[in-house]
Order: sequence, then C-alpha cells, then structure tokens
Amino acid sequence: MPRRRTHPVQSAILLLLTAAIFAVDAFTRLDTAIAVMYVVVLLLASPVWPRRYTLALGAGCVLLTMGAYVVAHGLRVVPSSAGRALVSIAAIAIATWLVIQRRQATDRLRQREQALRRSQAFLAGAQRLTRTGSFGIRVPDGTMVWSEEAARIFGYPGDAVPDMDRVLAHTLPEDRPLVTAALRRTMACEGHIDVAHRLLLPDGTIRHVHVLAEASYDADGRCEYLGAVTDITARVEAEQQLHASHVQLAHAARVSMLGELAASVAHEVNQPLTAIVANAQAGRRWLTRAEPDIGEAQAALDGIVQASERAGQVIRRIRALARRTEPEHVALDLNALVQDTVELLQRELDRRPLALRIDLAPGLPPVMGDRIELQQVLINLVMNALQAMDGLSNNRLELRTRQDDGMVLVSVRDSGPGIADADGARLFEPFFSTKADGMGLGLPICRSIISRHGGRIAARSTPPGSTFSFELPIHEKAPVHEQQSDALP
Repeated sequence: MPRRRTHPVQSAILLLLTAAIFAVDAFTRLDTAIAVMYVVVLLLASPVWPRRYTLALGAGCVLLTMGAYVVAHGLRVVPSSAGRALVSIAAIAIATWLVIQRRQATDRLRQREQALRRSQAFLAGAQRLTRTGSFGIRVPDGTMVWSEEAARIFGYPGDAVPDMDRVLAHTLPEDRPLVTAALRRTMACEGHIDVAHRLLLPDGTIRHVHVLAEASYDADGRCEYLGAVTDITARVEAEQQLHASHVQLAHAARVSMLGELAASVAHEVNQPLTAIVANAQAGRRWLTRAEPDIGEAQAALDGIVQASERAGQVIRRIRALARRTEPEHVALDLNALVQDTVELLQRELDRRPLALRIDLAPGLPPVMGDRIELQQVLINLVMNALQAMDGLSNNRLELRTRQDDGMVLVSVRDSGPGIADADGARLFEPFFSTKADGMGLGLPICRSIISRHGGRIAARSTPPGSTFSFELPIHEKAPVHEQQSDALP
C-alpha cells in the first residue's frame, strides 16, 4: 500500500492548535474540560498523518492534559479539575482508538478497491487474450450490460450502450432468425442459451461468435441472464482449412488409387467397347445379306445401345472418383454401394484365385453420406485385403452388411496373415504401413472420412485373417458430431 504523504503546513497548524489548547488549559481558570478539544486535533490529524504519528499525537495529548493539570494545580487533588482531566483523558483515549479503527477500516477499503481494480484489469486482459466478452440481460425489460471486449466482438466501441437492436444490427441477415429466437427465449427466461452465429461488421468482414448464457434469480425471483460471447472466427477458419485439406488429400488418394486400378478400369471400359464392335459388325452383316434381316439388325443395334450405356456408366464412375468436389451427403443404400464397388473391382477379383462371398442384409436402412467418399473407403479396404492375400492359397474374401443398434455396419474379411499385435494400435496412424512400399495414408484417410460421417472404423484379427469394418448411423438418427474410431464389438 502507498505511504500517506504528510503536509507540513497542516502539520504546523495542528501543532499550533495543540499548543493553544495546552496554554488555555494550563494557564486559565475556565470551569470546563478544555482538554477535550484535543479530540478535534486528533480528528483533523487523522487524514493527514500516518497511523504511528496519530498514536504519538494521542499519547502526547494525554501527557499534555496531565501536564496542564500539574501546572494549574500542582500535585494537589482538586476534585472538580481532576474529574475534568480524567474525562478529557478518557475522551482522548477513546478518540484515538476510534481514529485508528477508522484508519484501519479506510485502509482495508482502499486495499479492496485496489484489488477490485486489479481484478477488473486482469479480467479485461484475460478477455482480450481469450477473445471472450461478458454480458448480462435483465428480464423482462431487456436491459443489457456488456464488457468492453463484448462490445469489441460485436463491432462497437467499448463505451457503446448495449441493446437488442445493436446486437441484431451486426448479425448476418441469414442468422437473424436464429438470434431472434434466442433473444425471445431469453425474454421468456426459458433455460440456458447456446447459439453460434455470424456477425457482419461495418467493414464487410464476417465474424463467427459463440454465445452461452445461464439464467439466475435474485431474492425476489426476478430473472437475469449472465453469459459470455466468444470470438471463434480463428477456430472456424482453421476448421474450414482443415476440411479443405482433408478433401484435397482424399482426392489425391483417389487419383492414386485409380492409377493402381488402371488395369481394372481399362478392362471395365474395354468390355462394352468390344460388345459395341461385335454388335456393329453383326448388324452390318445382317443388313448386307441378299435378304436383309431387319429384326436381327435391330437386336444388334439394341446391343450397341446397351453396351454404350454400360460404358457410359463406367466412365461416370471413374470420373466421379477422379473429380475433386465438396462432399455431398445424401441418403445412400450401402448394399448398392457394395455391389457397385465389386463391379468396379471385378477384374482385380477375377485375376486372383479366391472365393468371394457377398452377404448383404435385406431391407438395410439408408445412411447419410457422400457416395464417392464412402466408395473410396470400401475400395481401399477391399484392395488392402486382396494385397494381403497375394501369394497365398485358399484365399477367401467376404463382404458383409448388417444393421445393429441404430447403425449400419460394412465389414471386409480376408484370409491373409492377419494383424500383428504390435501393429494393431498403429494401423490408423498417418504414415504407418505394413507394406514395404506403402505410404501409410490410406487407412488414416478412411478414418477421417468415416469420422466426418459420424461413424467409426476399426480393425481386428479374425484368424486366419483380419476384418476391417466401419459403421454409420442410420439416416433417421444421423448425428452431427464426430466420433473417434475405436475397436468395434
């Protein structure tokens, strides 16, 4: 605490006043307790002198009172004068004690004020650092208060008076219904408020904010909301950049995967092209006969149309896998996705000696997801299974779908060497691969895709091979939050 400054002029006046009281008390014969006037000196000295000086002054006043009595009466006991002296001494002692108590109370109050100012400064600094402002709303009159940081977040100067109109004025028009609904609930004191929306600032920038508020009640039952508003623009932009990176990485993985499937792609396209050529030659022969067979020629043309449609479907599937687009979540039939994937990988399956089993649960409910991304996951799991079984005999591959507890599960089981205990916990780590020439990005990308769909992906040993599976929520129960992947039961 800072030391109290003394004022020489005031101190001199107090000392002169003390001397004057002593002179009057000692050298006059007034029939009154003149020494009580020392109390005035103590009261005047209290705001000027430090505590120890005040104590010394009180003790000095007591001594001066006793000295004045001796000067006036000697050592004789004069009842009336002695009584007045004792009353004066008691008054001086009480006044000194009260002055000291007042000084201590004043010092404590000043310390609390300083602590409060420091706390306010710390709070303001913490709010600036965390980009979080505080506010309060009284119900039902809607009177608002907010901190300087809250005003800054909403795009106003720190001394701006808050109100509902100011809040709505800088709210992005598309988000105003959301904010209006939250304010309406606040005015009705209907539970806590948790809303994220955007602000359109005067300079045209967009700011993302997250508002949390809880209702409290005073002794009279009146409702008031206390809350915090946080500027989450940096976090949202980082999430958007991360999402864009995921999309680009997934696209790069698909393009790389198509390179590995070049033979299968060529085979898929070559089959309908071969059928087109064969049907065209047959149709020409039927038309160039001495008696053209129009019926057979039309059948050949129909074959050309069918083969062309099949080729177009193959090209569209390949183009969809190669195209870089934002994910589009729609209702999907995973059974159809499995069948379409098997057709796309048919050549990879045919050129390997294996027994393929497809077990699709009938009546499987739809899931919400992006067809291209989910097919990328399934292709990756199937190709990993095929590569794990290369060079082995009695190979078996099983693709299975089923419904379980509000989720749809797709599993790919192989009869390869299985998963080593040391590798099980690291399979989905970036850049970890059990292949000599693997980059270790396929499975992490699969996990990222499934997590963004609100599902889980897992791997487990199922001797003599392994099973990779992922599950997605049924369309009606699709969650909006992401879950981390872990082992499935």
